[in-house]
Amino acid sequence: MMWGMSLLEMSVSASLFILAVVCFRSLLLHKVPKMTFIVLWGVALFRLLVPISVHSQFSIFAAVNDLGRMFKVQESISLTQSSPISNGGTITMPPITDNMTTSAVPLELASSISPFVLAWLIGFTLCALFFIIPHLRCRINYRMSLPIENDFIHKWQKLNPLWRKVQIRQLDTILTPLTYGIFQPVVLLPKYIDYTDEKQLELILTHEYIHIKRFDTLKKWLLAAGVCVHWFNPFVWVMYILANGDIELSCDETVIWTFGESMKPAYAMALVRLEEKKSGLSSMVSNFSEKSIEERIISIMKTKKISIAAMLLAIVVVVGTVTVFATSALDKTEAASGIENPVAESTPALYQGESSTALMPIDLTFAKSDVPQLIDQLNASKYRAIYWDNEMVLRITDDNSIWISKDNGAAWKKYDTDSVYAKDFADWLLKNDPNPGYSMKEIQSRLANGAEVQHIKFENGKEIYIVIDRSGVQIELVQPEKITSVLIDGQRMMITSERLPMLISAQMLKSFYDLLVSNNILTETQAEQDYSKRIKHLKENNTIFTVIN
Repeated sequence: MMWGMSLLEMSVSASLFILAVVCFRSLLLHKVPKMTFIVLWGVALFRLLVPISVHSQFSIFAAVNDLGRMFKVQESISLTQSSPISNGGTITMPPITDNMTTSAVPLELASSISPFVLAWLIGFTLCALFFIIPHLRCRINYRMSLPIENDFIHKWQKLNPLWRKVQIRQLDTILTPLTYGIFQPVVLLPKYIDYTDEKQLELILTHEYIHIKRFDTLKKWLLAAGVCVHWFNPFVWVMYILANGDIELSCDETVIWTFGESMKPAYAMALVRLEEKKSGLSSMVSNFSEKSIEERIISIMKTKKISIAAMLLAIVVVVGTVTVFATSALDKTEAASGIENPVAESTPALYQGESSTALMPIDLTFAKSDVPQLIDQLNASKYRAIYWDNEMVLRITDDNSIWISKDNGAAWKKYDTDSVYAKDFADWLLKNDPNPGYSMKEIQSRLANGAEVQHIKFENGKEIYIVIDRSGVQIELVQPEKITSVLIDGQRMMITSERLPMLISAQMLKSFYDLLVSNNILTETQAEQDYSKRIKHLKENNTIFTVIN
């Protein structure tokens, strides 16, 4: 189980589930209890409104991912054979390209509302008004209703008590019975129905009381909320229409089960007499003949006493549909097993060629007393990671956007990344960098607990893997050739050099501190003090680095 799904991920995931429910509904509408589809629509609403991902090895997304990875592996092997890295060490993860956005948007604009968010907010507002305004108008009209003085209704109400107080009132501006209100429900009856027909009154009141018992008005509000949040998704609108219809069909079915199948003709005739003539009725109420009379009459006439076979079929449909279509791929956030003993797990076929451990950067967290302070200063800024080398400057903002400058910060461009399966990255890390300069057990635990892994691959063979979760950002660098670079990634400070013995340029390190100053991470005084401390440490201690001017 993992929190933090994006709105688009929720919408896409729910769309597939809704499509599956629509298919099953068309096949089994009159073969299983109607409550089956109410439960399934409830699961769809959960997927739409709750940003949580439940993982299952039986999920259809797992099968899709496996097929996608098979094609990616074949393509990766082909690319590796055609253009191997010159030093003989090839790492082939799912093929990822250097996707750079064409617009050079300044970083300052990134903090403002994006056009997509603005469009969503406008759509959400209009959709919410579409539901709320008619409802408020109707509620004003409903206040004109009057109590009903009818002996049969009073007796029936006493014989059918509910834990919520229910009012039964009369209104001359409505043509069909309806119910509104969640915690203080009100049943409104038209003024011009035949109040002497006690059998019809009993059917109507039973129908409305079933709506109240099941909190159907609340269900309608939740359905409307799902439409407002995902107004851009046509599948959600389909769900809204069908789910509202199924609420009525399920209520009709329960009425028939309550009175017996012999009442089906009388109940169908009551629907015909009260044929829907609503004009401007709110969608936030449950009314007696809300949906297509024809569909409801057909359903009523096909309603039968529930059988064991029908119940078992309903259970299989619900469990199977939820398991296959409402869960996410298990291996997306599952970390590799054998954290304590990396050798115990076989190397996936994704990786070709020799190990690239020698290409990894060296951790320079040499003083426990000063590195945490530098990290704290980074975290206090609007950035989560800063990287600098001979070719580019990279920075990751609080919203995990990745910005790169290739002219020492004169202009910045936002880069797109490709997602890598956490399990694949965990396996790759165990094989290629068993001593990455930080706790392998810690990073494997983060991957197992849902950390995202993003990846950028550049034309020169350089790759950057970015592990992102609530704990922070960690960057793993892969370079075909040693390139002098410095990195603070929220957990450590690292330096790589271009040749062995490792020569680190004091001027290059000074330029990195200038970058920290320009991004308001350090003051000039702090940068000068920290820079002097690190140069002194490198010169006085026995490290693999040799400082050159």
